[in-house]
Amino acid sequence: MPLEDEFGDVIRKARVGLVLAPEMVSLRVGLPVPELEKAERYLSVPCDETIEKLADVLDLKAPALLDLARKRYEPAPTAFESLGAVAMVSSRYSSGVVNCYAVWDPSSREGAFFDTGVDFAALERLQARHGFEVRYVFVTHTHGDHIGVLGDVERRWKPMVVGGAHEPLRGAKLVERDTEFALGLLNVEAFPTPGHSAGGLSFYVEGFGAGRPALCMCGDTLFAGSAGGPMHSYEALMRSVRRRILALEDDTILCPGHGPLTTVGGEKRHNPFA
Repeated sequence: MPLEDEFGDVIRKARVGLVLAPEMVSLRVGLPVPELEKAERYLSVPCDETIEKLADVLDLKAPALLDLARKRYEPAPTAFESLGAVAMVSSRYSSGVVNCYAVWDPSSREGAFFDTGVDFAALERLQARHGFEVRYVFVTHTHGDHIGVLGDVERRWKPMVVGGAHEPLRGAKLVERDTEFALGLLNVEAFPTPGHSAGGLSFYVEGFGAGRPALCMCGDTLFAGSAGGPMHSYEALMRSVRRRILALEDDTILCPGHGPLTTVGGEKRHNPFA
């Protein structure tokens, strides 16, 4: 699966998040505005020295930004499939692809979806194939690509829906602080990660067995090699990325709303926003 963002996306997100006009960045970096705009639109990539200056002005990690610009970064394979009772469902939405996930306890068969994406038939096939009970839907945020078929899921399985208190969903259990849920022998901890959206949540899932890593369903807060767009607050987004998600154990598998799986350790080394 390709990365969600390219070099141009990263520098644009950082510049917009820091409320820096192109002219200000141009002055500080010594890159003409037309060249900066071309870089943000994937039409050109500056020299290494200019990329390092951009990283400094935009508070990004220069080595990671250079690797992304030169297409040297690809997340390493994760242990996701070895955990067994987990699945990722990717579906087309507009011009992109959105990910949602399923996790279930093999002994009790209690399961959950993390977001729903937009392909209800794929969720039905997955549940029928593995035979788990859909006890919960954990919602990372309420953008349409992530909860496009939530209504269908509610009507079909009548799960408890868990969402952020600052993005209230009708009938949902609303979370505004770290909150734990039992999923058979698994433990799910919901914790606020605002920034991309006002009520964004991430979910830390553990209990897969000794020596096995935990998962973090991070929605659009963090991607492999990038972060979500700062639609609510860039400052809050950076706190969520740096102080919450990247503070987890290095082997934690990150399950983003777009793009490939990655790990905390991998993103600490290779994500320009880390």
